[in-house]
Amino acid sequence: MYEIPEDIVEYVNDNIPYPVAVIGCRSTNPEMSLDCCEYDLAIFGRESADIRILKIGNHKIELINLPIQPKQNILSLKNMVLVHNDDQFNLSSMIKVINPQIYQRILTAFGKKAIISSLFRYEKINKILQKQPVLSAMWLKISAYDFLEGVLALSGSRPMPLHELNQIREMAIERRDIGDGVKAALECIGLERATRSTIFRSLEGIAELNSKEYDKELTFMKIKYLLKKGMMSDCYYYIGNIGRRSLLGKSEKFYGQYTKLIQISMDLTNDVQQIQRLHRYLLNASRNTLKN
Repeated sequence: MYEIPEDIVEYVNDNIPYPVAVIGCRSTNPEMSLDCCEYDLAIFGRESADIRILKIGNHKIELINLPIQPKQNILSLKNMVLVHNDDQFNLSSMIKVINPQIYQRILTAFGKKAIISSLFRYEKINKILQKQPVLSAMWLKISAYDFLEGVLALSGSRPMPLHELNQIREMAIERRDIGDGVKAALECIGLERATRSTIFRSLEGIAELNSKEYDKELTFMKIKYLLKKGMMSDCYYYIGNIGRRSLLGKSEKFYGQYTKLIQISMDLTNDVQQIQRLHRYLLNASRNTLKN
């Protein structure tokens, strides 16, 4: 049984009059969790949609308000650990509602959707390649992250941003075409460029892209932790994923105005031939993965 730190349990019992459970990597895959990982606390039934990050003792916690609708949040709630219940709602019974077969079906659908998203960027990457190679490289890198998330989900693992590269390392790949696709996607992301100097250069841009996010301090705490531990590839991968999530919400006008910022943040090439070559590999990998 996973043990939740006592000071977190006390905080929940004293301050949250709703059912609460730990979700995220601390419950789903605690052996993979790092010291910098926060405790994600799902609060069921609170009306407010606010998400807050607090420090309790030596731990960071993230308060996430969720409706009491397990079917809407099955991917997030699988393997959750009960912290606090109340008399009007039995959270432990809700945990039992999460049927493994339903969970796997939803995870598979998530994986296919991610790979289809990667495929759908094909025309966009080609259309702007000659005039805006940096933005073409941006969409290629985003597509590579989409593909890898999809492959992880299809293998039975829910992608966790900070741990995603390690999840990929531990993934059992039986099909050669999928293995080749993973290699192509990692090359699109550019892990061979994961040096301290490259990461520091990207950080300034990421700080600007991520400046309005509620969890920016937590994000940079994780980046500093990975750097301190010498986990350069994991840090580089994580930074690119953070950039990807920020950029997906931006407008075409933003992309045009801030191309240089995007290039620095995502560590992008403007080599047209390299973009074409990597895109061809990723495209074939996406198509092959969806065949079966």
